[in-house]
Amino acid sequence: MTYALESLYEHQDFDWVVDSIPYVLAWIADDATGDERRGRLFKLTTTRPGREMPEQMEIDLIWSLDALKQRDAALLTRVERLCSSHTVDREHIPENAAYGLALVAISILMPGRRVIHMLKGRAPDFLFDVTPGALRGVEVAGRTSGGFAALRAVRLEKSPKLKTRQDLAEVHLSLWCAGPPVSELHQITP
Repeated sequence: MTYALESLYEHQDFDWVVDSIPYVLAWIADDATGDERRGRLFKLTTTRPGREMPEQMEIDLIWSLDALKQRDAALLTRVERLCSSHTVDREHIPENAAYGLALVAISILMPGRRVIHMLKGRAPDFLFDVTPGALRGVEVAGRTSGGFAALRAVRLEKSPKLKTRQDLAEVHLSLWCAGPPVSELHQITP
């Protein structure tokens, strides 16, 4: 499936998108400020409770710098700064890029769902519903390298904790790796 990164502005709220796109480009693009249209292919594995076999798909993430700059005039400056080594944000690129890529996965695989809140310091990161005792959302993690093995380690660490939470009505785990470009999306509960 091909997904244009600039479409995220229609599928999710502006504040989440504008803050995450510079990190996505700094993390996955070889030259984020170069040619007009670029792309990156992610191999995505998804699982849902009750399904025996994981589903496999590819997300061909493309973007138009002109279209993105129309939404965020400071985009290139922010991407260039992240790609330099002159910012303390450099260490947070995988984490914040994974948030942006999770928004892509939500938009593709959960059409119509919109992130409305972000929890601070506890899972899940993104919430669709803030009903007390029945939270619905997505926990997100990103790794720079290690592929599916690195993502599996994160899943094995986070899944048991999420499954035992009584205040979660629905939670998904969105995991991303830049090298090689792979991803996993797991529905943990219900």
